[in-house]
Amino acid sequence: MRRILCVILLAAGAAPVAAQTLPTVPNPPAAVAEPLPTLTRADTARAVHELFRSRRGGGAGWLALGTVGILASTLPALQTTSAGVWSPGVVAGSAFTLIGLNKRIQFRRGREKQVLRELAATGHLPASVSRRLRGNFLPLHGTATADNPLLAAGIQPVAPASAGAPAPAATNTPAPATTGVPIPPSPAQALADARQDTLDAVQGMFNAKRLGGQLPMLVALPALRLMTGASGSSSSTPPGQGQQDEASPEMVAAGLLLAAGGLTYMFVHNAPYSDAKFSALRTSYLAGQPLPATIRTKLKPKHMADGRTYRERMERRAARRRR
Repeated sequence: MRRILCVILLAAGAAPVAAQTLPTVPNPPAAVAEPLPTLTRADTARAVHELFRSRRGGGAGWLALGTVGILASTLPALQTTSAGVWSPGVVAGSAFTLIGLNKRIQFRRGREKQVLRELAATGHLPASVSRRLRGNFLPLHGTATADNPLLAAGIQPVAPASAGAPAPAATNTPAPATTGVPIPPSPAQALADARQDTLDAVQGMFNAKRLGGQLPMLVALPALRLMTGASGSSSSTPPGQGQQDEASPEMVAAGLLLAAGGLTYMFVHNAPYSDAKFSALRTSYLAGQPLPATIRTKLKPKHMADGRTYRERMERRAARRRR
């Protein structure tokens, strides 16, 4: 009898285990990521323009550094004797000048227009240019409001022969190429671009407000002077005596009050424009909530350009970290 009870109990305990192991519940399907927007020739052209403009500015800096080095080495020598003209300063200054001249010639405006014309017509970039389109000059997707260098004066974008003909294949370009002529985006892409422009304007406005909140840092030096007892007036102490005026309690209190007021203003002014506030605002806006009226009324066209520049810099920095 005891053996029969044991068999019944074992059968009853094994049934749930068998029932749990037989059916297999598949894992929920992973969320499909939205495809990234396709980079166009206009996106590549913007990166090329930024590259040439940055290199021309760097060339001017090298030229200025080389000129200052040569003058700083030759002028004192010419006042005394010509024996010290060929100094290391002259050699270094000449090298800097050559570097600057090379950059100014290699990335001159005429060559930039030639490269952009070739990009608009064929989608081809010289190897010396395409290999530099990385890091700070990585091509990124630009919205419809972004500048298109291919539409500038002197650059004639070439459209395909027919509407159904595919665009010429791109070679030596870091991104798929289409014509430089603006192509109307799809409704979904147009909506995404419009939202991105709005978020860029909000980001630019937040950055401008935070920059204005740093102005109280200018009171740090007067507050320090008050707390240390330093004054702009010269004392009549005889030379050789290192006597210094000690700060009175009133001056220390005034310095502390000035510093505390500046820090309080910075905190109160910057708190509504923090990164956490922007992240929450971005999440709610992309979820379909409208922007608050207090923010909409403060947006200006310059905020969109500033915010776009900031976003592109952050995206390029994130791309470098992923490599």
